[in-house]
Amino acid sequence: MCGITGLISLDKKNIINNLYESLYHLQHRGQDAFGFSYMNDSKIEYIKEKGLLSNYSTNKNIITNVGIGHVRYPTKGLNTINEVQPLELNGEYHNISIVHNGQIWKTDMLKKYLDTHNIELDEEITSDSIILLYLLSYHLNKHEILTEKIIKEIILILYTILEGSFNCICLIEGYGLITFKDQFSIRPLILGKKDNNYVISSESVSITSIDYEIVNDIYNNELHIFNDDYHKISLGTNYHIKPCIFEWVYLAREESYLYGVNVYKSRYKMGEMIADRIKAQIKDVDYVIPVPDTSKPVALAISDILNIRYREAITKNRYVNRTFIMNTQEKRKSNIKRKLNIVKEYIEDKNIIIVDDSIVRGNTIKHIINLLKKYKAKDIYVVSACPEIVNENVYGIDIPTKEELLCNGKKKDQLIEELNIKDIFFQDINDLQKCICQFNPQITDFELTIFT
Repeated sequence: MCGITGLISLDKKNIINNLYESLYHLQHRGQDAFGFSYMNDSKIEYIKEKGLLSNYSTNKNIITNVGIGHVRYPTKGLNTINEVQPLELNGEYHNISIVHNGQIWKTDMLKKYLDTHNIELDEEITSDSIILLYLLSYHLNKHEILTEKIIKEIILILYTILEGSFNCICLIEGYGLITFKDQFSIRPLILGKKDNNYVISSESVSITSIDYEIVNDIYNNELHIFNDDYHKISLGTNYHIKPCIFEWVYLAREESYLYGVNVYKSRYKMGEMIADRIKAQIKDVDYVIPVPDTSKPVALAISDILNIRYREAITKNRYVNRTFIMNTQEKRKSNIKRKLNIVKEYIEDKNIIIVDDSIVRGNTIKHIINLLKKYKAKDIYVVSACPEIVNENVYGIDIPTKEELLCNGKKKDQLIEELNIKDIFFQDINDLQKCICQFNPQITDFELTIFT
């Protein structure tokens, strides 16, 4: 779930401030570290820091027409400065720097390929992104002179070797910028333009925020090259798209458009869908209350459909980061206590519906229910905008094991008893897909493995 961005000015204008601003609007996708790489006097230079981008000021002395950026949320490997992206590697002919969003699997086929071609990875870097870095460098440096045809052939080779998810922006010293995706477009990536300047980013909000126009989503089967000009190249493959549906449920900002589907509208539709299904089972409820912030459109739709008053009675400390993407259970639990509190007047002696975007480990919902009980709530109904999450994720979301998941192996009655609530409702998986397909019928499949 990292955030990546890349900018290039074909007119050789300075893009450093826009690069910073574009990445700033992806801070929600990663809060552990950030980094930039950019061209300076024909050489790639770097900025890498642990912590939040918002704590860093751009250096006004940097002048560059091309650069890439990354905000990190680790799913695999350690969390040291070695793993902070962009990652770089020097080669015989081409020095490169990459940013990567996704998760690459270390399959037996991949290990055999690395051994056969004597590709030795840097053992001090534990991030799976290093696999992509070394494979790209290996193949690019077979050629002293790069052409579009050569780069296309390299990406097609990667399609046969790599499994998992990968959005990649690669800065090639002395050549330009290239970007490509995995075979199924699992993570979002979008192209924008302003005059003769281009931006590539994980979400549309980081494109429109710097006053660029959206050109289109970047799809699988495409290679985009930016050097003296912009070239969009078909890879000639016919893989269908299979985007991760959790992007619309939780990961993306509500202003963003992914594959032409606005995140806010899809979340409001999630609320409409589940409200229609559960309205006969809800009795004498005083308020519909969202868990801030992602579930607000869902809760608002439920309130509208059920004609039950909407109240933001769970408050959020805006200075605490997103707890889902913290890297240990201890951090998540301690920060949830700092993050959420209750407006007592809307809770005491009230029957309430609590709406959350999803229930993963259960840390947040358990804490909220305990607070509600403390402030003497009566009947508590819990509604999740998505289905039960029962499986780990291997495409770049921090859900590494089934055992940590609240819903894994439990029936509805067990969850009601464990949470000490009146009832619990989950979105139907088919209804969830309709919430996106309705706005873009060309999307016919999704990455759904966390639900199945």
